[in-house]
Amino acid sequence: MKISSPYRLFLVFGAIITLLALHELALLPDGKLHVRFLDVGQGDSIFLITPSGKQVLVDGGPDMSTFEHLGKYMPFFDRSIDLLVLTHPHTDHLASLPEVTKRYSVGRILLAGTEATASRYLALLNEVKEQSIPVSIVDPANDIDLGDGAVLDIVWPTKSFRNDKNLNNSSVVMRVLFADQSILLTGDIEEEAEDALLETGADIRSLVLKAPHHGSQTSSSSGFLLAVNPIKTIISVGEENGFGHPHPETISRYFDLNIPMLETRDVGTVSLEF
Repeated sequence: MKISSPYRLFLVFGAIITLLALHELALLPDGKLHVRFLDVGQGDSIFLITPSGKQVLVDGGPDMSTFEHLGKYMPFFDRSIDLLVLTHPHTDHLASLPEVTKRYSVGRILLAGTEATASRYLALLNEVKEQSIPVSIVDPANDIDLGDGAVLDIVWPTKSFRNDKNLNNSSVVMRVLFADQSILLTGDIEEEAEDALLETGADIRSLVLKAPHHGSQTSSSSGFLLAVNPIKTIISVGEENGFGHPHPETISRYFDLNIPMLETRDVGTVSLEF
């Protein structure tokens, strides 16, 4: 039986609507914590969706590719992000964030409180001011309870490191806690900050570790890795980057401690759910 052109178009249209509906249904809150280490090249961007559907964006990558990922993991008509976290004002972590604040309604922004003059950082601060977005400065004494079992346990920076000359070492470090699960997000801290963090006595044990500073030679010290004791490490890194990340010595430390690694340049976006 020959199918007429109008009926064929109707079938195609119906199939598209069905696929879109299934996509939207898959993005509804499901009582789980979803953590996505976005494949943004040589930079960091992490998207959290809490059990009740609250959305937290940690960093915005080195370019605008974060938007493509948000479109994939957020409902089509959703134009709000509950919390935006900038770990530190380096461009490979914040490039898209001024535009994020323009295109989405951001409930609150969390900053390390460091001073910097990078153009994208100043653009972000300008948008925050113009839109009157509430701003919080991290404090290890004040965790963020997202209200549905998910908690952001802030462990770094301390006041003494807030304006460290090396902005990497003033990165926001926090554990994402849900039920008996823990994911440690480390920004770009290097060995000096890792050692100082250990001296605070903060509990940093976590099942999953986001490798500090893209697996650089100056991070992921053995003592730090032993304290975290993860069963898996995610390295957010770009192909053929000019920094040599992750460094062979750092990779060797992970191998020696039997910690499996996943690199975004190899596997793309890494999605975890708990």
